[in-house]
Amino acid sequence: MKKRKHTIWFIIAGAVLIAALLFMLPASLDRSGKDTGQDKVAGENAAENEQQEDDAVPDAVIFCASDYQAEPGWDAPSANLSAILDAAVSGINGFIMCGDYTNDARLYDYQLSPDESISEIRGIVRDKAPDVSEDSMIFIQGNHDAMTDEISSSGLHEFDDYLVYVLNTQNDFPWKQGKTAGALSKVKASSEALGACLTELADRGETRPVIIAGHVPLHFTARTSSRHTTGDNMYSSLVFDVVNEAGKDLDIIYLFGHNHSKGWDCYMGGSSVMRKAGDSVLIPELNETSVTTDKYTEETLTFTYMNAGYTGYYMNCGPEELNKGTWKEYDAADTALTGTVIEIYGDRVEISRYAADGLHDLSSAGEADPYNGGIDAGLIDESRYGREIKSPQIIKRHAGTN
Repeated sequence: MKKRKHTIWFIIAGAVLIAALLFMLPASLDRSGKDTGQDKVAGENAAENEQQEDDAVPDAVIFCASDYQAEPGWDAPSANLSAILDAAVSGINGFIMCGDYTNDARLYDYQLSPDESISEIRGIVRDKAPDVSEDSMIFIQGNHDAMTDEISSSGLHEFDDYLVYVLNTQNDFPWKQGKTAGALSKVKASSEALGACLTELADRGETRPVIIAGHVPLHFTARTSSRHTTGDNMYSSLVFDVVNEAGKDLDIIYLFGHNHSKGWDCYMGGSSVMRKAGDSVLIPELNETSVTTDKYTEETLTFTYMNAGYTGYYMNCGPEELNKGTWKEYDAADTALTGTVIEIYGDRVEISRYAADGLHDLSSAGEADPYNGGIDAGLIDESRYGREIKSPQIIKRHAGTN
């Protein structure tokens, strides 16, 4: 009787043990050991988490600025650039400077060597952003700068996670276009070359963001008009048209400098200018027989358009008012010296502007130019003034992957 009782207890204990083992089997297996699909879901969740972690770290971080020019009464450009880099995000591994490394009011037509200033800039970048290699520094020619070996070559420069298309000022997109002999043919040729390059990139399915870096802007200001007498960017529609067409397929950011004195860009936001895809911008009306134009067309952007940020000076007057100490009479809402940081992720681009005291608006609200009663008075209606745009701005990439 006792032996039988022990046997029954062994059977019961064994059954309990087997049940416990079955209970401990992975929930993704049925009793036959077949996958029920939960392993697949778990794997997909793990991959998604891994992708989210990857998207939290940028593939590239590019610092951009322009107009590294000294002016009496302002801090040295080296101090300004150093302070802005100190305030910007860490991990910068690319660098673009959009022209004008020297300053002389009498010499500004490609006559001054930029080499000393560029050497100084390289030293600052090595100190403040050591992840930036020498090869990943791009220097665009401004209207003050002679063409030297330190200036990056015109055309496409390819990096692992982004592309830079260089528009040098003298031969690609000059200033004083209406008044300079041969400027129209230069802009036509460079816009055709740019258009061909962008078309090829789109045709091959390029997914890397394209940064087009020049010195002279595309938009209309009093500097284009009869108020300035040189037709500064009279032929910008030729470049704008090819970039705006390519922006339907490519992620494009267009960077410019140049307009850092006399308040030319007050209606756009002063020292901080940005327009995004879907925003409107005023483009000078092409006129091949006149030196200037007071006419423009309102176009809708397919790409990001902004100034890179000025590191030398920004003033809403001329040097004479500065020397007299009367420049405050022409002060505008935003005269900050800044740089731009472009962070490239697998699915998006994040853009921020930094001043020495930290994060700064990408674009300030537009206002009338205060200089000499308003240089642009009557040219540009208030309805077309720029609006405030905060940092950072997130731009979803077309392809969403590298």
